[in-house]
Amino acid sequence: MISGNYIYLRLMEECDIPLKVEWINDEEIRDLAISDYISESGTRNWFNKLHQSNARKEFMICLKETHQPIGFASLKNIDLVNSKAEFSMLIGSKNHWGKGYAKEAKKLIVSYSFNELGLNKIYSFNWIKNERIIGLNKKLGFKVDGILREDIFFKGSYRDIAIMSILKKDWVI
Repeated sequence: MISGNYIYLRLMEECDIPLKVEWINDEEIRDLAISDYISESGTRNWFNKLHQSNARKEFMICLKETHQPIGFASLKNIDLVNSKAEFSMLIGSKNHWGKGYAKEAKKLIVSYSFNELGLNKIYSFNWIKNERIIGLNKKLGFKVDGILREDIFFKGSYRDIAIMSILKKDWVI
């Protein structure tokens, strides 16, 4: 468990699958995350394969006070040779948006990545119109490495994706 002031991160369990499916299948969240619909059975299959790889860690974001899960965070494509990993995160409980939990979760996972896993670089892919997450990334020291123009075709149009990263030497929080 990775503990912060108001939230903690714990490894995802099989009992968390229905919440993940509910959150991802929400139309507003799907649009921001650029995600297809997912099924519970498909997510169970995906979850069961997680244990066969060291290249991915899935965490649930939970409130310290109530232990209620409010989202999830992922480290994907963990590459120990090149000392980097891709980060993604979602606050699925929309009534917890805008309360600072995403910022705290991102701080916790980046610190964990640099200090516990010994990584040098964390990067993420973000839809350029998701201004809230791009702004949060910039506040935490992430830099825009580039724009992948018309990179993803979603809901009838191409979307530009910003690739952002932070290096361990730039992490000051």
